Amino acid sequence: MDLVSQLNYIFNPSSIAVIGASSNPQKPGYLCTSNLVNDGFKGIVYPVNPSLSVLSGLKTYSSILDTPGEVDLAISVVPAEQAVSVLQDCVKKHVKGIIFVSAGFSETGSEIGSNLQNELKEIANKGGIKIIGPNTMGLINTKANLNATFSPGLGLCKIGNVSVVSQSGGMCVYLVNALIDNNIGVGKVIGLGNRCNLDFDEMVEYLNRDDETEVIVLYIEGLSNPRKLMDAAIKTVKKKPVIVFKGGRSEESSAATKSHTGSLAGKYEYYKAAFRQSGMIPVDTLTELADVTKALLLQPPAQSNRLAVLSLQAGPGIIAADKAREYGMSLAVFSQDTKKRLREKISPLLSIENPVDMAWTGSSIDTSREILHAVLADENVDVVIVSFISFDLSRELPKALIEVAATTKKPIVACVGSLSSVEDTIDALEEAGIPTYPFPDRACTGLAGLVKYGSIRESIADC
Repeated sequence: MDLVSQLNYIFNPSSIAVIGASSNPQKPGYLCTSNLVNDGFKGIVYPVNPSLSVLSGLKTYSSILDTPGEVDLAISVVPAEQAVSVLQDCVKKHVKGIIFVSAGFSETGSEIGSNLQNELKEIANKGGIKIIGPNTMGLINTKANLNATFSPGLGLCKIGNVSVVSQSGGMCVYLVNALIDNNIGVGKVIGLGNRCNLDFDEMVEYLNRDDETEVIVLYIEGLSNPRKLMDAAIKTVKKKPVIVFKGGRSEESSAATKSHTGSLAGKYEYYKAAFRQSGMIPVDTLTELADVTKALLLQPPAQSNRLAVLSLQAGPGIIAADKAREYGMSLAVFSQDTKKRLREKISPLLSIENPVDMAWTGSSIDTSREILHAVLADENVDVVIVSFISFDLSRELPKALIEVAATTKKPIVACVGSLSSVEDTIDALEEAGIPTYPFPDRACTGLAGLVKYGSIRESIADC
């Protein structure tokens, strides 16, 4: 079976066996079973525990070999010393993939743990099974109501087209929270753990061919073979962006990753160079990750880096212009025709140079529309930031922005500030494909991602 078909079974299973299912609400075997039921998984769930007859209203089985039908995915929460026996049964059952939640393998640094993981890898490769983990939280697919983890409610988060691949199960939760908190929906999320026989390069290759994924987010601590990921990324970024967040950058934290997922982190400078060389976009914080992801999800890549800033209040426009320069963007120089059109709509007391001071024009949809059209039509402008504080006198600007944005392919982001609730305005803008940010510096972060990805697409066009 080819990689894509096999992973499709894993992310869209018709049946799942939970091996080591438990009636104790504090144990992973209970949580994995109840999450499948409570988060609405539509397939068949087979709890496996020889000591139970019923769990969460489901009949239990003494072994996966006793289950009556085919099993696409297994979740094993048994101790490490039982893993080989469990995997051998899964091979006999022709399971496509197995999640090994338990720790006690190569991440321990012991010869016993490493040998045990190598034995699992050999059995799985011969048996045609993909192992997620060991030492992992599992995976989710929001579009399939699948929560194959021990984290309650994780499968019920906002549905979207961002897929996340993390070396750390715990970071899966933080990454998802960072995206959801910024109104970004997720689709497929997987914790690779120790990466026994499923690694980042295979996941990137799969997600590249997954029609439900538009943006790929990676959290990496260490890689055994960086070249494989680089090769997969180069092919992928021609179609969709890959954002990467690296853990274990310092010597001290690098040592910690060894005991976490059994990986040596290596020098961050080398990783960062490899990421950039292969077209991935490295980020330094979860906030930056969310800001760049949102922009890349909603807007097209920029053709170049010439920025126009329009702001109803002068201060945020100045801050945006300063931050944009730090990111390597340049302020666009407007043509004489653009300046003429702007002066017809903006008071002589206000600046029509870049950044543009729109002041009170936000109360008129016609005036706002004309200003936006004038700037976006300028051939010297590649990308645009529109900043405003949302209150009654600016009520027409977001309406005009939604209308005008639909007529251009130039990337636009919005900075929306307020002392009161602005959820309706933000939702309207983002439903129209305009990413919003609470501060001008974060709007620039998102826009810089679009500029970087545009440059990446251009540089690898002939690769």
